[in-house]
Amino acid sequence: MMMTKSSLLVPFLLVLLACSMSGLGSVLVKSLVPIQNHYTWREARTFCKSSYTDLAIIYNQSDVETLKLNNYHAWFRLRKQFTHNYSYWIWPNEEHFHFYPWATKKTKPNNTCVYVSYEERRFYGTGCEKYYFFICDKDGNHKYIFINQSKTWSDAQQYCRKLYNDLAIIKYNYLDSAVNEQDFPLWTGLYRDGTTWKWSTGLSDYTNWAPNQEGDNGDCVAIYSLKKTLTTQNCSDRYPFICVKDNLVLVKKNKTWKEALEYCKTFTSRNNNSYQLVSVQPGEEHNYVMSKVTEADTDEVWTGLRFLAGNWFWINGADMMFSDLPTRPVPWQHCGAFSKNNTGTLETRDCLDIKNFLCYSTP
Repeated sequence: MMMTKSSLLVPFLLVLLACSMSGLGSVLVKSLVPIQNHYTWREARTFCKSSYTDLAIIYNQSDVETLKLNNYHAWFRLRKQFTHNYSYWIWPNEEHFHFYPWATKKTKPNNTCVYVSYEERRFYGTGCEKYYFFICDKDGNHKYIFINQSKTWSDAQQYCRKLYNDLAIIKYNYLDSAVNEQDFPLWTGLYRDGTTWKWSTGLSDYTNWAPNQEGDNGDCVAIYSLKKTLTTQNCSDRYPFICVKDNLVLVKKNKTWKEALEYCKTFTSRNNNSYQLVSVQPGEEHNYVMSKVTEADTDEVWTGLRFLAGNWFWINGADMMFSDLPTRPVPWQHCGAFSKNNTGTLETRDCLDIKNFLCYSTP
């Protein structure tokens, strides 16, 4: 008797299920990554989507309580001087700059300004046109003011000269008093769409506003580095920001369930991780996965859910926590998909339907 592809798939899935019944829990791996570049909200989101997943989405306070956000970069008053094809770092009082905590021994020729890293307590040469926070010298007597506005080196100096004395001179023995812990904003993925606050990747209702901050300051939202509360800011302002990265891949190709299963296995990562069709647990993980599903080109997205031998199971052996699946599904509707138009419910569908699908990487 000739065996069809569908009949060959059944024993394959039974073997796969038997080998993977390990009570696997969550397969989602995500982390929040602070970035020290100072960008507008839109620039920050473009950067995150290109290099990571998106601007950070926060689900609860525990997401940020353990997140270290207090590192910052700040300009101070040191610039490179050029004399007869020779360059050197010098303070405004003509004192040459030696024996200070440089991060690297060499800087690029066009790196003519210097910022300090709070976390590393090291100095970096860089281009003066970049944007950073800055430190003003209040009165010339080693009294320092940290300014959590983002400016180029020249604009920072103008600001300090207008309101204080000048950009700070940070001698080594005053480093700790000049460069200390500060509270400053970092962009998140929360923004205002009309009268509604939305997260860039979708489904979260988290808002922990600082006092009097859910107002008219702007339509984009940052989080304070120390207080860990949210503040509205003008979207064109520049701040450091937080990206989110995860181990999910939304494949915008139309495949049957079995084709999607096989396609995920063709992926390889830099760490040689393998990929499978995704499994999902209810709660925050479900909400996060749905933020991916809403970006699909099809109304529904295949998952690793399969009905076989009278039971629904995840093909990776993950715990089945969804209790509302039909015990006797309609014939041929033995594969599971998420619908982006129906509050993220799991739908039972014909395995030969073609849809986008969601893969995840495994260690």
